Amino acid sequence: MQEWTDEFITNAQHELLSLVQDWKYDYGTDDRDCAAMLLWMVLRLHPEADIDASLLNPHGFEGKNHAL
Repeated sequence: MQEWTDEFITNAQHELLSLVQDWKYDYGTDDRDCAAMLLWMVLRLHPEADIDASLLNPHGFEGKNHAL
């Protein structure tokens, strides 16, 4: 496994942002939907993760009605 250097983390962040941009382009999703998908991926990798549901309601999305 590659060492978690600053360069490795920066590259991973760029790849993740590209993935989210692809989802937005391909499926017309918004930031909240992308966040839900990313959190679902975290739960798939670590089912015991304690994820705060408020993470799905970033500033500006509090009033939106989304079904999860």
